Amino acid sequence: MLSRRQFLSGSSAAMVMGIDTGHADEVSAAEFYRGKTVRILVGSPPGGGYDLYARLLAPHLARKLGATVLVENRDGNGGLAALAALVVRPEDGLTIMHASAEAAILSQMLERPGVAWDVTALQWLAKTSAAPKLWFVGLHARYATVGDAATADPLTWAATGRADNISDVAAIISYVLGLKSRIVVGYRGAGDMSLAVVRNEVDCGILSADSALSQIANNAVRPMALFAPRRWRHLSNVPTLGEAAGLPADKTWIVHLRQQIGEAQRAMVAAPTVPADRIRYLRMAFAQILTDPAVIEEGTKTSRDIEFMAGDELQKLVGELMRAAGPRLPEFRKIVLETYF
Repeated sequence: MLSRRQFLSGSSAAMVMGIDTGHADEVSAAEFYRGKTVRILVGSPPGGGYDLYARLLAPHLARKLGATVLVENRDGNGGLAALAALVVRPEDGLTIMHASAEAAILSQMLERPGVAWDVTALQWLAKTSAAPKLWFVGLHARYATVGDAATADPLTWAATGRADNISDVAAIISYVLGLKSRIVVGYRGAGDMSLAVVRNEVDCGILSADSALSQIANNAVRPMALFAPRRWRHLSNVPTLGEAAGLPADKTWIVHLRQQIGEAQRAMVAAPTVPADRIRYLRMAFAQILTDPAVIEEGTKTSRDIEFMAGDELQKLVGELMRAAGPRLPEFRKIVLETYF
């Protein structure tokens, strides 16, 4: 027979009190966050897409948690410096990151130097948004069409680093279309890369399409093609790469692979050993925020469309994408890391 102390321990005590353990965890996590300061790391300078989404969501997360929420920009290494910071800070759930899930996957898949994480062990909280990649040029570009680009020797592209979620797309476009490209790395972020294109320091740029909208509206840059399987509603007159140029059948595998990796897009993520009850609570908080019609409308007004995926679903997707390259991984690695630098 159980003693009273044994009977009231663990889950039995929760049952006697009429509280299920899941609810108890939620209460515990809510108490932990109340009154604390939560930091959202962003791996790029202020003003880029990741930063703007983080700042859109920060006040809503603050109200949900009863906490102060700050956005902290830590640019460097194509956004990976912030991810490295995430995994060395105390893993208490008070630091999370608005990350490029696709860049994190690529960095590990391609074994980039400095990768100090396992993307499948990181705790993915929610997918926040998705936008296709856009190939764009300056208003007075030397190579103003896809046909012109084919004649360039070389055709130069701006990027922050190798396989940074920008240069890999430029490399794949170059490979598929047979362009004589050279990718110039070292730019800090979207603003610097765009300015380099506008000033004709380089011929072309790649950005998430929503990050380029204001520059298109201001006639600073001109879209060439979307790196996406279908057109995008905000730029419905811009063709996909497949529409703008014929894609050789023997090379389409790499386009499909990279677009598949791109499904992960922008996401909130926490470090691997943050307590499980806090992860459940953060996932619940982001699910409520990212499905709130008022938040969705607020984002839509500035072309920051919300595209929510629950954290547990995203966790599963990340694992699947890590295996997506299969036996073609060595070929993929050579194209995106070596051929055009």
